[in-house]
Amino acid sequence: MKRLKLLLLLLFVAGTLSAQNSTVQREVTDDYVKITRIIPNWDNKHDLRIGLGSVSLCALGYLDEAFGEVYYDVSVPTFRQQVKNADRYKMPQYFTGVFSFSYAFHFRRWLQLGGTVNFAAATRVYRDNLTHKKVEDYSSYFGSIMPTARFIYLNREKVQLYSAVSLGVSITDYEVLPCYDLTLFGCSFGKSIFGFVEIGNGIGGWGRVGIGYRFNAKKK
Repeated sequence: MKRLKLLLLLLFVAGTLSAQNSTVQREVTDDYVKITRIIPNWDNKHDLRIGLGSVSLCALGYLDEAFGEVYYDVSVPTFRQQVKNADRYKMPQYFTGVFSFSYAFHFRRWLQLGGTVNFAAATRVYRDNLTHKKVEDYSSYFGSIMPTARFIYLNREKVQLYSAVSLGVSITDYEVLPCYDLTLFGCSFGKSIFGFVEIGNGIGGWGRVGIGYRFNAKKK
């Protein structure tokens, strides 16, 4: 229910603040006053982005137990596990981060619709106590694909402030699961080539950074 209220609030803010994107000119003469609203024409219809996100609890949930040990290595090993691991030791675990690629089409000055693809992986290596050679390698990965709606509440030529919501599916080593992602606050800076930073919740990570490219299709 709270997520639904948040989504409705974002829709309301995007619709009401989109009027800020236009400017008003006032021309005064002896006979009349002329007021003209000017809507700038800098919107590019296509938006491509490549980004990298940090770890999140949601991302952890889509990776298997080998990745779960990276942050939650608190389980008590069984006797069989202790015997098996007596002649080896663990190396630090590694997380790639959440890579993302997205495309969106600018339907309105305050609304973009498109899709997002994510990928992440984690690995842990075990080495022999005597030779220090690698004896086992645990790894896990997931990929996701989600339709995305981006709500822009400040749209300037070189700065955009926005929020976004995505719902889709995630493909792990062994199953397909539903997934989601929320961009609670995002800021892009630049015109055609731009950078962006985001704070979010979901499969994309708590924090995200990246670069993008906006363009219009050439007319025949």
